Amino acid sequence: MADLTNDQIKQLAKLNSADEVDAMLGNKEAIKSEFQSIKEVERLTAMVEEQQTLLHAMWLMLQIHSATNEEFDECLRTAVLLRRRKDFKTEKICPNCGKLMQKMENLLFTYKCYYCGTEDLGNPYKKYDGIDPYAAYEEPAEPEQGEPAAEESIPDEEAELRNAQEILNKDYQPYDVSKDLNFDEEDV
Repeated sequence: MADLTNDQIKQLAKLNSADEVDAMLGNKEAIKSEFQSIKEVERLTAMVEEQQTLLHAMWLMLQIHSATNEEFDECLRTAVLLRRRKDFKTEKICPNCGKLMQKMENLLFTYKCYYCGTEDLGNPYKKYDGIDPYAAYEEPAEPEQGEPAAEESIPDEEAELRNAQEILNKDYQPYDVSKDLNFDEEDV
């Protein structure tokens, strides 16, 4: 950071916008950038504190409705086990047209169908439905250096070569579009 006294740093922390920093420091870009970074960290810290308070309030509400610490511990254990799993599906199908929807990066929990334009919210935990968190799960081992990666199903090389030769030996004719469009020579 630029050569600032402690008093100047305290004054910067009290400011609310980059314009106020410009007015105070005469448009020094490095200081302005540092100020914006500090404000962003403060904003994110406040958001995390809000979320912690909200989660605590939800747990207190669950306790009022007869949830026990043991039930919470079991659910927490299950959630941790599920977070470690990688064998889940994250796809969402469009309720309107049945095509695969895309996750919107800038909107939380929102999916959009690029075929029909439908937007829908998606439960972020649905991907774990049907997965037993206590079932044995091993992450795929990474191949050691120098070893080729093992594939799940390696096709028979000879069968693949025969299929390729059959395709190359076929006599291809140019495609006639007029047959598809039912053009009659009389109408032309």
